[in-house]
Parts: sequence; structure tokens; C-alpha cells
Amino acid sequence: MFRSIPEWVHRTRELYMENARMLFAISSAYMNGGRVDSHWTTELYPSKQYYASRVQFYRNTVRENIEIYKRIKNAAPRVVPTNILIKEWNRNKIKMIKSARNNFVLFPTSPVDLIEDSAFKAPDGANRPRVYIHLRARGHSSLGYLRLELFTDACPLTCGLFLELMMGDGLGHGYVGTRFFRKVPHLFWSGGDVIYDAGVGCYAQRGRSRPIGAENYHFPHSMPGLLSMRMTGDDEMCGIFNITFKALPQFDLRNVVFGRVIRPCPTFDVIQTLPANPHPAIEIASARFRLESGWVCGARNARIRPTHPTHVPRPRRQQ
Repeated sequence: MFRSIPEWVHRTRELYMENARMLFAISSAYMNGGRVDSHWTTELYPSKQYYASRVQFYRNTVRENIEIYKRIKNAAPRVVPTNILIKEWNRNKIKMIKSARNNFVLFPTSPVDLIEDSAFKAPDGANRPRVYIHLRARGHSSLGYLRLELFTDACPLTCGLFLELMMGDGLGHGYVGTRFFRKVPHLFWSGGDVIYDAGVGCYAQRGRSRPIGAENYHFPHSMPGLLSMRMTGDDEMCGIFNITFKALPQFDLRNVVFGRVIRPCPTFDVIQTLPANPHPAIEIASARFRLESGWVCGARNARIRPTHPTHVPRPRRQQ
């Protein structure tokens, strides 16, 4: 700027002052509301020094201001409006008045069922039967009761087979007196072999010319406490069932879910932590089922066949 060419010095000073005025105008417009006007009233000197960068800065500023305006215009208020608070308070007052008229209960009379998957909730109008089974260490003390809910609305044949064996089929076969032959802690238990009590027998329901196949695979093994009937390689039910302690998707399309354990249940919490081979064996000591005429108790199994330790019989259907 201090060269000896007067004309060059003059034009440089004019360009410098023009840039300074533009900067002040942009800053003032930003402080007064964010709108920027870069319209030129006079033609600039042909030299475009600093001009291109200023134009680009202006365009970016306009774009940012438009985006900020849209966000402010479309953003919902963070503070709840007063009319909504008034409506909620009116609803709460009505609820408090209704609750105050009820009898005071310090503790709830019945715990809420634990159902992690809503697919297992009983549909409207469905009357699902419940079975109570008593578990104990064979020849020793009791472990407690399990309450079972059967999905008769979705698996009537499977539930019918389970109920028949739980109460006794009249020929000496039944779940009462049998043991859980496979126990995997925190995963599942298997039981229900009414022929050999070792997981190798296959029971055929009386009066059936054909075995019961997989009724449906409607329910997945998606939560703890499910009852599922095991399927053989020939797609046949033999009465052997599982009690799951966690979600087991590897059982899907191999076992038919037909019921659940009603939780919370202290007995269920105890058995899932027992070791794989507890001694003595855990067996079903008794079972009962409520009918309209009263309670029906299960008959003890009288047809269990002993197996030789060196010979395991092949699964076959028992008439």
C-alpha cells in the first residue's frame, strides 16, 4: 500500500474500505436477526481480491440461517404446555379419588405373573387349565410345587396327552413317580419317560391307531419357564417334556411349546440352580388338577421297566 504508484494505492484503499463495510454490514445483519443482504450498489474494481471469499461466506451464511430458521420453526417446545398439565392433573385427581374409596391393602394379594413374551398371554375368553405338581428328592424331602398353565387353545392334543399322563392313563402309565433324567443347570430339565424312566422310552396314547405328531410350532422358546414336548426323529410325541430356564431358540421346530410355569415361583428358582446330577434323583411326587366336580389327583406310575446298565433299549411305542 505504500508503493509510489498513487492510482494503485487509491484503488487498494477503496477495495479495503469496501470489504470493511461489507464485513460490518454482515455482522450488523447477523446481530439484528440473521438476514444478510450483499447487494452491491456500485460496481467493484475489476480486481477480485477478497471478493470471491466474501461472496462464498455470504452464501454459507444465508444457507445456515435458512436451516436454523427451519429447525426453530419445526422444533417442538421442550416445556409441556399448561393445558396438557391441567388435563393430566384432572385425570390424576379422578384416579386418586377412586383409589381412596377402595380398601387399603398393604401388600398385594397375588403377585403379577412374569411373562416376558406377550405371545404367551391367554387370549380373551380362553380358559386355560392349570396343573399343580409336587417335586421332591426321591425318598427324601420336598422341593415344593410348580403351577403349570396349559395352552389348550393352541395345542389341544399335546395338552391332552400331558394331562392323561399327569393324572394316569388307567393302565399304570403316568408321570407321578418318574424322575427328571436330564438336568442342565440354568438351561433346561427333561423328564416324563413313563416307560423306562431314562429318556429312551416312547409312550403311545391308548385308543390311537396313529401317534401324535407335531401339532404346531406356533410358540417359540423365547422366555424362561416354558413347557415343551420333545419330538422324535419320526415326528412323534412320546410324552417326554422339557422345562426351560431361559430362552432356547435351538429348541424351535424340534419341540412343541404347550404350556408354561406360572411365575414367580420359589420352586422354579430353586431347581434351575441345582447341579446336573443331584443325588438322590428329583421326581414328581404328586400331581393334581381341578375339574368342575373337584380336584383330581394323579396316579403313581406302576409300569416302569428297569434297564440294564449295559443295554439301552431302542425307543418303541408302547400300546
